[in-house]
Amino acid sequence: MYLTPELDELHGSVATLMRELVAPRAAEIDSTGDYPTDLYEKFVEAGLLALSLPESLGGPGLGVRGLTIATEEAAKHSAAAGLMLLLSRLPVAPMLVGGTDDQLRRWAVPLSLGLSRGSYAMSEPQAGSDVLGITTHAEYDGSGWRLTGTKAWISGAAEADWFVVVATTAPGERRADAICAFIVDADANGLTKARMHERPGCRGLSLGDIVLDGVAVGEDRRLPGITGVGSILGALATMRPVVSARGLGLASAALMLAVERIEGRQVGGRPVASQQGVQWQVAEAAMELESARLLTYRAAELIDSGTGGPQVAGQLAVAKLASSEIAVKAAGLAAQLHGAEGCVAGHPSDRLVRDSRQLTIVEGTSEIQRNIIARAVFDRSLWWQTSESARESEPIS
Repeated sequence: MYLTPELDELHGSVATLMRELVAPRAAEIDSTGDYPTDLYEKFVEAGLLALSLPESLGGPGLGVRGLTIATEEAAKHSAAAGLMLLLSRLPVAPMLVGGTDDQLRRWAVPLSLGLSRGSYAMSEPQAGSDVLGITTHAEYDGSGWRLTGTKAWISGAAEADWFVVVATTAPGERRADAICAFIVDADANGLTKARMHERPGCRGLSLGDIVLDGVAVGEDRRLPGITGVGSILGALATMRPVVSARGLGLASAALMLAVERIEGRQVGGRPVASQQGVQWQVAEAAMELESARLLTYRAAELIDSGTGGPQVAGQLAVAKLASSEIAVKAAGLAAQLHGAEGCVAGHPSDRLVRDSRQLTIVEGTSEIQRNIIARAVFDRSLWWQTSESARESEPIS
């Protein structure tokens, strides 16, 4: 993978930071489930929360590629650490696509400096992947908006100082053009952090629900460029490489753990690593991991180049699907090759298996990614002929 000198320097410094600070804390974070405030502060100090901000907002200008590199390295040691970095951009992504300069200065910049923490609230109990099924609604009251509804499974909900809340202005109707987004303070009147969920994997960051009961927000908190489901999903799509990086880091850790174990483990008087059947499993996992890495960094380059929209949706989805699926496969292989040892609670492979599974669900399930990829093939935005020879095709419905 080619990296510019700036990105190569970032890669080296972040890898060292994660080995020295995150690796020794990973098991404890998973065991206690406590938010690692010390790591958050170190990430702020190292400037990692500002990686994807443009230079005009005080960022280093390393873009999504920079954050992807850092997230992959963090996720090699701790799923929570990788998610902390992802949350430096997830609530900011809709602002970068549809916000104003003032909104970016008021919320994105303080987040990058560690002065506040944000979270992204789109999913609901009955509407995860089905964005048009959301029931949280925004009603204009003549001077501003009032938001009412419930948001579920929000990463970082307990720690958040503000949320980007996705709502509809046409409750009860499945209208794509009615989808909009607002910035809402966590301590706003009528907003309640209703429930925090226990979860088997990615422990250390909260997962919670919030309830909005007529929460008043001014027009200055509406993201004016989020004008329908296409724009909000487009903003979410810019996160695909960073989500993919979490899978890359976890898969790398799992495969290295497996190989190091089988090199020293003997069965029938022979090292497990010398058995061809095992070698082939390792080789196949390595091939899929390297493929996913190339897809992920190509996706990051697409985002950084300003290439977006439906024409690259398939390529972004391929990266997310490939990385999350190899994460599950590699974690399972690590547990299998450790034998009974890998079944013990608290073993590193046990943690990897638990952490990997949620990657196929969050930020667009594997099934949704397959839908996006299939649509891209049928509408020829993901195609393998020159445009002159590709036949015209109507999008599938």
